[in-house]
Amino acid sequence: MSKKKYKKLFFSFDNKARDLLDKTSFTHAIYSHIILPIELCIFKFGNYKMSSSFRKDLAEARNLYYTEEEIKNPKRLKRLEKDLARAFISHRMRPDEVFLYGLRNKDYWERKEFLSDREKTNIIEKYEDNEVFIELSYKNVLYVRHKAYFHRDGCIIYREEQKPAFIVFAMKHKTFFTKPVHGTWGRGATILTVANAEEASQLYDKLSEEDTWFVEEIIKQVPETAAWNPSSVNTVRIPAIRTPNGCKIIQPFFRTGRKGAIVDNAGGGGIFAVFDAETGIITTDGVDEHGGRYECHPDSGLRYKGWQVPRYEELKVIVAKLIHELTSHPRYVAFDFALTDNGWVLVEGNASGQFVGQIAEHRGVRKEFLEYYFRQKT
Repeated sequence: MSKKKYKKLFFSFDNKARDLLDKTSFTHAIYSHIILPIELCIFKFGNYKMSSSFRKDLAEARNLYYTEEEIKNPKRLKRLEKDLARAFISHRMRPDEVFLYGLRNKDYWERKEFLSDREKTNIIEKYEDNEVFIELSYKNVLYVRHKAYFHRDGCIIYREEQKPAFIVFAMKHKTFFTKPVHGTWGRGATILTVANAEEASQLYDKLSEEDTWFVEEIIKQVPETAAWNPSSVNTVRIPAIRTPNGCKIIQPFFRTGRKGAIVDNAGGGGIFAVFDAETGIITTDGVDEHGGRYECHPDSGLRYKGWQVPRYEELKVIVAKLIHELTSHPRYVAFDFALTDNGWVLVEGNASGQFVGQIAEHRGVRKEFLEYYFRQKT
């Protein structure tokens, strides 16, 4: 049996065991005191060779989150890494999630309140149709189907037949935003400028050889959001679950870039702060994806807590309408929106957006997510 198949079988067995034995405190004790320790021994065998991703994540965690004392003390180091492996098996949590969610030295039930990225992804891949990933993962598909929500021009760089449309687009806008069609976390995003049709043609040839790109008119955000960081478009992330009576917004957050950056993604060095899903008022300090916390934006000096997302009532109406208009009928979408003088504009939709708000609040949303995700019928 291959390592990949063995790993799949291992985690499949663990899922079934947990589902069966998590019903009462007695049956859970069987899982946590008998089955999990045996699984842990199997998983640890050969320095975690069963999961190269866990070994890589563990090495990164050592560099970012371990204390000097833990690194120098073999007993403490062994105890810590055993606990991280336990969280990986029983809660599908990467080592960094344990640290960032504030779950060191927490028990099974405290950790179970949090939705790990792997568990969320597994659920979505199991219950969503492939059409959902096509509509939301391919930036050009979402744009073509729901252009009215973007409120700006866009164009794909893919094959030679798209070249004339790109030249027309480039001559109209000259300076534009470019990102890979399959890009995430703002990687590869850049602002480009052409002076004439010849330059546009040469640029198209160069880019089409490298990847498939989506280019779009640059978003001009309102002064209220630009004040946080003028070099990036500062957006709101709205994790929304479709329900029969509208949508449920869970742990939305406001994202701000850093000085000189053109993206606001936390994965690209940006900072995010959770705001109340009903009122739009920020309730946490700013946080980055390494766990750094900021009462005020380190560049602009603006304070996070208490800031009101402008025109938030309008945005809630737009999100509730859009999630029901998506042709693939997804249960869950993480929308990114920016505010312009013409109102809220859609930046993109994500089929499997992370719940990083759990980092800022140190509050898990697993129960809330599961309750609404599976509540699809009246």
